[in-house]
Formats: sequence, C-alpha cells, structure tokens
Amino acid sequence: MKVFYLAAAAVGKPGMPTFQEDDFNLLRNLGYDVRSLIWRGHEYRELIRGVRSADVVLAWHIGRHSWLASWLGRPLACIVGGYEFVYLPDLDYGGLRSSTTRAMTRRVWRKAELLYVSQALADEATSAFGSPGRAHVLPTGYDSSFWKPGDGPRRELVVSVCHAPTQARFRLKGVDVLLEVAARLPNLEFAVAGVMPPDFSPPAKGNVRFTGWLDRKALRELYQEAKVYAQLSVHEGFPNAVCEAMLCGCVPVGTPGGGTHEAIDDCGFVVPRDAEAVVGAIRIALRADDKGAAARSWVSTRFSLERRRQGLKEILERLAVSN
Repeated sequence: MKVFYLAAAAVGKPGMPTFQEDDFNLLRNLGYDVRSLIWRGHEYRELIRGVRSADVVLAWHIGRHSWLASWLGRPLACIVGGYEFVYLPDLDYGGLRSSTTRAMTRRVWRKAELLYVSQALADEATSAFGSPGRAHVLPTGYDSSFWKPGDGPRRELVVSVCHAPTQARFRLKGVDVLLEVAARLPNLEFAVAGVMPPDFSPPAKGNVRFTGWLDRKALRELYQEAKVYAQLSVHEGFPNAVCEAMLCGCVPVGTPGGGTHEAIDDCGFVVPRDAEAVVGAIRIALRADDKGAAARSWVSTRFSLERRRQGLKEILERLAVSN
C-alpha cells in the first residue's frame, strides 16, 4: 500500500516534530510504501504529486495542507492533534479563529476520517460542528524501552518542556504561570526545556534554568533527574512530554484544557491553572514517590507504540480498500 504522509512543520524548528516522526517510523515498520512531505506552507507541487500517487493520505493536523489534500480524490485520514476545533484569539491559537480557517476545518471535518489523539478533542469538534465526524480516538504512542527511569537518585527538581517561539505560545504553554510558581517555591529547582521567544530574558537571579532545545537523550536525562513534571498549558491536544516524563518516573502536575487529564488520569495531579493551586500540587507530588511507578505503568500500558501501530493499520487499510 502506498501511503502519502503529510507532516506539519513546527514554527521555528527544522524537520518533523518527534511525535510525527514516530508515526512515520510506525508506517514504515508496517511495510507500507511511505512517501512523506513536511508542509511549511508553500510545497504545493510536491503535495499534489504525493497525494495523487498514493492509495491513502495520512495528514497530521487540519490546516491548508490537509484541506488541499481533501480536494484531490484520494482517501484522507487526518490526525487531530490539538488546535483544530479551538478558538483562543487572545493567544492567536485555534483552527476556528478566522472565517478562512474555520471553513478549511469544516471541509476536512466533513471529508476525512478523523483520528483524535484524545477524547477531549473529539468533544471540542462536537461543540463546534455538532458531531466529531467520522471519528476514531487514537492517542499517540510512546517507546517505554527508551523513555525509562535512570539508575541515579532524583533531585528536588521540577521540569517542564515547551516549544514557545512567540510570546503567545509562551503564555499558551504556561511558562508565565510556571515562573510565578517558581517564585513562590524559592528553595526548589525548576528547569524549562525548549525554544523561548527571541525577546525573552530569563530572570538574572532565580531558581529557574532554561536549557534551550534538547535532543531526546538529553531530555530523557533531565526527566530521570526530576521528581516532578509540570505542564501548565492553557490547552494541550495530548501532552507528549507529560507521557514521556511519566515513563521516566516523574510525577505529573497538569492543568485542564484538552487531553492532559486523559494522559495523567489518577497517576498525578490536575489542578486549576492558578499559581497557588499548582504550588500545592507540586508540594504533594514531591512526596508522592509511589506515583512515579504508577505513572510509568499507566503510560506503558495505555499509550503503547503497539496500540498506536495497530490503530493506524486498521484505519488506513480499511480506507485503502474502500477507495
């Protein structure tokens, strides 16, 4: 089977995001003839050629790339990963933030098989358009043989990961709240991994370390050192970094909005996006040593790569046969 895999580039980063790369590898491991394109907004000729040469198209996210693919006469499956059915104009976020993006979202919602990474996103689609469409809830999968606890002791360290190249993304990902939390816990160490806005200046003195972008191995080492992982986003589709950190034995603290609660379940703490509430949850999480093992067990069982692989296989092969 020929699959055209249409990835969506992250702003300010080269290549595919790692979770999209994981899906690409799963498709190759299934034995499919996979051709891929990273959509950066102008690869029209490559997109048309790729779609027309394929038996089935798998696109990450609803946007102009998947909207264009929906007109080209091939079966289309689209992974709904976060922003698609959201309207957050103050943060310049969401597929419903303009009449143009809303129209593109509606067309893909009508024409494609929709693979939601969380039930929360399917519920957002229902709120926006009355139903989730031809819906499948298929969370992303994680490699528990790579993301695993280390052999060394853990420190009184809270970690957070985000890609925040703009001020709007900085607030969307909750770094502003994390800084407020850190100020209230001056004896605790915090580390934030990822890209920050170019005009952001970290506090000259304080207990928050900004590491910049880290590769997977360096990120794993950071998780293995920490006791707590904090994700304080306004909205998350399904929080990949939370799941990776949980596999490494971190106790998660998150805030509502999207699929964070589905990832954490009872293995950590989901609290209001309020600095005082987060401070209280972190203090409890630092003492909840038993939850680290429970967090790893939950993610490795519920969100395995094998479950993801089987789900993609069933959906794509059924689509190809129906063409």
